[in-house]
Amino acid sequence: MSNRRMPASLDLVRGETLLGRIDVKPGTGDAPWSSGVFHPTTEFGPVRELFVRELAMLRANEADDAAQWDDWEAVYDELVGPGLKLRTEEGGFEDGDLLIHIDGTNAWWRTDDA
Repeated sequence: MSNRRMPASLDLVRGETLLGRIDVKPGTGDAPWSSGVFHPTTEFGPVRELFVRELAMLRANEADDAAQWDDWEAVYDELVGPGLKLRTEEGGFEDGDLLIHIDGTNAWWRTDDA
């Protein structure tokens, strides 16, 4: 995350809906990735399937097939369309230009300024 210090906890927000909180695990992601433990809210339920599909499509594209990337991108665009961002509850940190994956309680992400 460039010169910004990573907060200990981040909220994952889609539009204005809080999907969950991430307890950041410093030093556990493979740079430029960060990782943490995801604690979903009840509002995560309606979009859980999008995260499941996105990750399944990503993992299935072992051959780096361009058409599969297009399909993955369409699903990710649907996921981030309303605005997907990480921010702190108290303010002072917000990043809306991110790539994030969630698998159960595991979350990992990177941002453009990583």
